Amino acid sequence: MPTGTKLGTYSPRGDRRIIYVSDPSSVAMRHLPDPTSEDDLRAWVNDLADAGTDTFIQEAYTQGWTTYWSGDRFEYDARPQHSRFRQMIDAGIQPLEVLLDQSHKRGMEFMAGLRVNDNHGAVSVEQGVGSGSSFLVGNTQWHLKEEYGSSTRRLSTHLDFTFSEVRDYLFDVALEIVDQFDVDGLELCFRDHAYFPKGTGQDRQPLMTELVERVSKMLKEKGRDRGKKLELGVRIHETIEECTDAGLDIQTWVSDGLVTYISPSQVMYTVPNALLDHFGDMVRLSDCMMYPGLLPWTSIRRRRRLADEPLTMDQYRAAAQNCYSAGADGLSFYNHMVNTQWAPFYPMMLFEMDELRDPQRVLQGRRHYLFEPVMAGSKLFGEGRAGTGALKSDSLIISRKEPESSGVYRFRVCEDLSAARRASLLFRAYHMTSKDCIEVRINGTQVPEALIRSRNDERRIDMAAIVDKNSNETLGLSPVPELPGQWMTYWFRLNSPPAIYGDNELEVRLISSDPDSQQDILIDEIEVLVV
Repeated sequence: MPTGTKLGTYSPRGDRRIIYVSDPSSVAMRHLPDPTSEDDLRAWVNDLADAGTDTFIQEAYTQGWTTYWSGDRFEYDARPQHSRFRQMIDAGIQPLEVLLDQSHKRGMEFMAGLRVNDNHGAVSVEQGVGSGSSFLVGNTQWHLKEEYGSSTRRLSTHLDFTFSEVRDYLFDVALEIVDQFDVDGLELCFRDHAYFPKGTGQDRQPLMTELVERVSKMLKEKGRDRGKKLELGVRIHETIEECTDAGLDIQTWVSDGLVTYISPSQVMYTVPNALLDHFGDMVRLSDCMMYPGLLPWTSIRRRRRLADEPLTMDQYRAAAQNCYSAGADGLSFYNHMVNTQWAPFYPMMLFEMDELRDPQRVLQGRRHYLFEPVMAGSKLFGEGRAGTGALKSDSLIISRKEPESSGVYRFRVCEDLSAARRASLLFRAYHMTSKDCIEVRINGTQVPEALIRSRNDERRIDMAAIVDKNSNETLGLSPVPELPGQWMTYWFRLNSPPAIYGDNELEVRLISSDPDSQQDILIDEIEVLVV
C-alpha cells in the first residue's frame, strides 16, 4: 500500500476543476454535421461552457496530420470525417480559431492537444487513406520496428523518438500551432504504448525530456511576448512505473517546472483503484497541478457485457472522490464523446461534469465504487495487459487444492463510513457454488457469517446474441463476451471499523469446498456502494 501523505489530506488548488478533451475525430463523426459551419462549432462550445467546462482542449495533431486546422507546412487529416471542415477552411476560416474564439468569449481556457504517437493507423487504413501523413508513413527509417498487438493494429505506424528528426517534427508542429493561434497552452498526449524500442525507454528518458523542455521553453517565451502564461499539460500513463518504462521522466518534468499539469489515466477506462497519490505527493512539492482522467467505462468486461453502458453519476462520484482524496486539483474528461448510444445522449451527457467540480458536492450524492479487472479478456497486448505491457487484471484467486486457501484483494474507498447512512460491499466469486463455505474478512476482521447474504441467480445483461465480428482483430477479444464461468454473488453491510478511509483489504478464505467443483475460485469484481 502507498506510504506517502495520508489520503484525504490535500484540497484542490487553483480555479480550474473541469478539463474537457475532444479527441481528433469523435465529435466530428458523432456530433457535428457534414458540412460543419462556424455556427455549429460555436454552438458546441456554448454547450461545453454551459456544462461547466473550465478548459477546453481540442486535439489538433495526430498520425502526422493536423486536425481542425490546415497550413502550408503540415498535411491536413485525410480521413473522411475531417472533410466536413473543408468548406470552412477553403473559405479562409480555421475551425480551431473558431473554437478558440468562442471559448474565450465564454470565459474558458482553450488549449490544443498533440498526440505524440497514435495507434489509429489501422482505422485510417480501412478508410483508404493510409496510416498517416507522408512524413509518418514515408520515413520508415524512423519507425519503431517491433510489432505491437493483433494483425490489424500492426498497421499503425509509430515513430521512434530516439531520432532527433522525429522530435524536431513534433516540436515544429507545436510551434506552428502557437504561432498561428492565440491558444492558452498545449497538451502533449502520451496515451500510446511506445515511443522508443522495447526495453529502451528508461535509458532514453533524457531524449523525451529534451523535447518536453523545448516545448516548455517555447511556451514560456511566447507567453512572455503575449503577456500571459501559456500552459503545458501532459496526459500520461496511470502509474509512475508505466511512465518510466515508456521513457517519460515525470518526476523531472514536474520538479524542473517543465509542465504545469499532469493528467494520469488509462486510455479508455476509469480505474478507482489507481494509486494516484503517488502523483499527488509529487505535484504538491511544486506548482504543477494534477487532473486525473475520467473515462466512460471501468473495464473491457463491463463494457462488453453491459452493451457499452457508460458510468453512472454514482460511479463517477466515487471515482472523483478517490481522485480528490489522492491530491487531484480537478478532473479531465477524456474519451467522453466515444459513447453516445446511451441516453441522455450528447450534449445533455456533458452536464454530469459540473457536479464533480466540487468535492463537497460529490459527497452529497451516492457513490458507487467499481473494482474490476480492467483489461481481463483482452489479448491485444498480452492476456489482461495494457498497451504499456502492464498487467491490468487485479484478482483474488482461491485454490481448491489447498485446505482453507485464501486470497486478498486491495480496494480503495476514500470514505468516512462512520458518517455514512449505509455502505455495502458486493463481490462476485466465479466457479463458486452454494455448496462452498467461506469466511470473509475486512482488514483482518471477520465479517459475521449471519450478516453475509448470497445468491447464484444475479441478473446481468446477456450479450451473447450481440456479435462484434471485428473484435478479435481490433481489441484482441472473442467475437462474443466471455465470462469466467458460473458465479455466486455475496454482499454485506460495510462498517467502519473495520473499514478505513483509503486502502482496504478483502480477504476470502475457503473453509470447505464443493466436492463436485474443481476449478479455482476467481474473485475480480468488487463493488462498494455508499449513501
